[in-house]
Amino acid sequence: MFKRILPALGLLVLAPLIGEYLLGNIAINALPMIIGLIPLYGGGALLIREVARRWRLGWPGIILLGLAYAVIEEGLLTRSLFDPDYVGLRLLDYGFIPALGIGAYWTVFVLAIHGVWSIAVPISMVEAGSRRPATPWLGKAGLTVSAVLFLLGGAVPIALASPAAIYPLSAAQITWTLTAAVALITAAFLSVRFRRPLRSATPANPSTVFAITIVAGLAFWLPTLLALVGIKLESIVPAWITVGFYLALYATMTLLILRWSRRTGWGPWHKFALGAAGLVTYAWHGFPQPPSFPAPAHVDLIGNAVFALAALGLLAFGAVRLRRTAPPT
Repeated sequence: MFKRILPALGLLVLAPLIGEYLLGNIAINALPMIIGLIPLYGGGALLIREVARRWRLGWPGIILLGLAYAVIEEGLLTRSLFDPDYVGLRLLDYGFIPALGIGAYWTVFVLAIHGVWSIAVPISMVEAGSRRPATPWLGKAGLTVSAVLFLLGGAVPIALASPAAIYPLSAAQITWTLTAAVALITAAFLSVRFRRPLRSATPANPSTVFAITIVAGLAFWLPTLLALVGIKLESIVPAWITVGFYLALYATMTLLILRWSRRTGWGPWHKFALGAAGLVTYAWHGFPQPPSFPAPAHVDLIGNAVFALAALGLLAFGAVRLRRTAPPT
């Protein structure tokens, strides 16, 4: 029982550590805040992982459920998809769609952040070090607890906040958010019906998969990096071009991974390479990213270094465990 529960507990903690601290969004001096983040981030990641493994949805199912999680978090909980002045950043101005009340750029950007980095990357890292990477870790009681944690993680902050601090959603916004989440969840369960037989072929080697994913991660964060040095895309590039760039990036990586994973040579090291690239991307991004909460520059830098080294240590641990269970060829 301990061997099953330990990776579940690890995922509960790792999801917020990666999703906020390794990203650089929260500095190390605010580490106690993780207690409030574990139910939402950790509970959500664990619930998605257990549902996907229990119903054998595979990684396509995990990604789709991760996107549903992103829609719920950003649409109903933080409400950044609809709040035009969320934390004073005017996130919706670039590519604003009046009919939907959303910003096209922010929507395609933030949903990918949660679907990939808040959910998929933590799951892949914990599974790499687990002896049971493709089977459920929890029973029905544990599955229920993870669901309750996720619900509490979203409901409690809203219940405790003052009404003036919560952006009011219209009935249409709530309806469309729930519809999108349900559609993604349904697609996750239907995705198993569209699995194709494996082809007798060799995929790209894990190092190539890692390198391509690193480049994709750099491309994903390029607009943010430009903004950090004072170059704002909205002043030089129309929003539809930026949104099209992101959609093309997502489509390219999705098609590549689907193509690779349908070959008989695809294995644990390829999956590890994808997760490792995601982890390394957040590790380097944490250094230029200013924290959302005030922190002295030297404290922020020390924290970024600590979290980056911890990420490298996690990768080393996962690689050692994989060598025992799936020696590289």
